[in-house]
Amino acid sequence: MYPTALSKLKFNEALKRMINRFVGDLITNTQGRVKQARVQTLEDVRGYPQRLADFSPAVDAERQEAKDFLYENLYFSSALADEKDDAERVVGELFGFWMEHPQALPHNYQARVKEEDESLSRVICDYIAGMTDNFILEQYEKHCGE
Repeated sequence: MYPTALSKLKFNEALKRMINRFVGDLITNTQGRVKQARVQTLEDVRGYPQRLADFSPAVDAERQEAKDFLYENLYFSSALADEKDDAERVVGELFGFWMEHPQALPHNYQARVKEEDESLSRVICDYIAGMTDNFILEQYEKHCGE
């Protein structure tokens, strides 16, 4: 690829190529399946007995290989277990704090509970899901202290 490039740039390039391959294959393969199924309407899609949006077999095998790699080396990595435990603790404690003190949520999230009739737990989950790592740690220090 680029032997003298920085490792981070090589990683970013490889990731971009992998994503482009997956997305391109999904689009191309799905278009072919829709054409072969002679789908014309939404009802045709709903009534079709098989999944229309899918990867080709070769790319699906690559996707599964990448998924297996991530589970083994990231999601369930023993080297990252302590960090994962810390993250679960931070998220759990912040969730509990906002469940007990919803007035500490930003006003637009408080309004979602009142005006849009969403459950407090759903709103808190959405709020946490949108946070960066740095922001959630700031919120944890602010509300839960350490």
